[in-house]
Amino acid sequence: MICPKCGRDIPEGTVCPCSFEAPGPIPGAVPLSTNPAVNVIKRLGSSGLFLAIAILFSVSALFTILSSAAMGDVMMNLYYYGYSMGLDLETLGSLIDAMYSTSIPRAILGSIPTILLAVAMWIHYGTCRSTKSGNISTAGLTICKVLRYISMIGMCLATVMLVIVGVILVLFFVSGGVDSMSSSLYGGSSSFYGSSSVEEVALGIVMVLGIFILFFSFFMVLAITYQASIIRMINRTKISAQTGTPDNRVSGYLIAMNCIVAGLNILTSLFVLFTSPVSAVATLANAVGLILTSVLLSRYRKEMDAVIYPPAVPVIPVVPVQPMYGQQPMPGAQQVQQAPQYPDGSPAEPPAPPQEPSEPPQT
Repeated sequence: MICPKCGRDIPEGTVCPCSFEAPGPIPGAVPLSTNPAVNVIKRLGSSGLFLAIAILFSVSALFTILSSAAMGDVMMNLYYYGYSMGLDLETLGSLIDAMYSTSIPRAILGSIPTILLAVAMWIHYGTCRSTKSGNISTAGLTICKVLRYISMIGMCLATVMLVIVGVILVLFFVSGGVDSMSSSLYGGSSSFYGSSSVEEVALGIVMVLGIFILFFSFFMVLAITYQASIIRMINRTKISAQTGTPDNRVSGYLIAMNCIVAGLNILTSLFVLFTSPVSAVATLANAVGLILTSVLLSRYRKEMDAVIYPPAVPVIPVVPVQPMYGQQPMPGAQQVQQAPQYPDGSPAEPPAPPQEPSEPPQT
């Protein structure tokens, strides 16, 4: 038996646990899928909250393109600087015109990840809202996962390259690179160092590089694990959508990092609000979208918990009903055996049990 309210499979003739739960976003709505886990994904994916997230990421993508295209106007100011410096205006003008004509295509190419993310959100919203089938297309989730893989791989490569360069510089300064550089530039004089010795200068440079490498590695590890947490969440949602198996594992680290990144984006948008208002709007829209995503993930975990651990149905005890004198018992009521009575209503003595003779009969 399928519950018409939540789509949960329940035994025949029983009351569904959803009758004792708090009303959902749309009480009494027809389930979008007969599978409870898929129904949760479809209901949240077609909710107004997810629609707001898709709109915000689309606005962020649009204003990112406009912000990148506006850089062409900045390039036009170089023409006036070149004129004041006496440069060749013909060559400079042709160079600026070429850069201005390619500003919009370059902006679109640079915004491809943001555009694809917005497209993936709308694809997922459309398949969750569809009532033609109880299943879900995972194309939008797959696009998001591929984008996150590319971002994570790029972060890993950038981290490894910068750490390698930093280690090479540290080894260079430790092995006397400062002394050889000063000798080639100043002929071994101490004017390059002032009153400091070679060892003190080398030690200072090594300490600064070491601190920079440590801080950079720490923040990059946070960013890489953040991308990995998003990929795990997408994989779990895809498995639930494909197999119908409920999975309530939503990383608290992912929710917290979404809020932290949103806070940093809000601060960034405030700093660039007066210098680049278009870029500030794009960053602010992305920040609000991340906050709403954290709210959606919390709701997803709560509703998956209700699917995995449904509340127990209260058992109604059966009270035996004894009919009054002169009335017929109600159909289905439990009968209670009464003691034998005389016609006048007085209790009758129960018959005495047979007794065995104390002596054997005489023969």
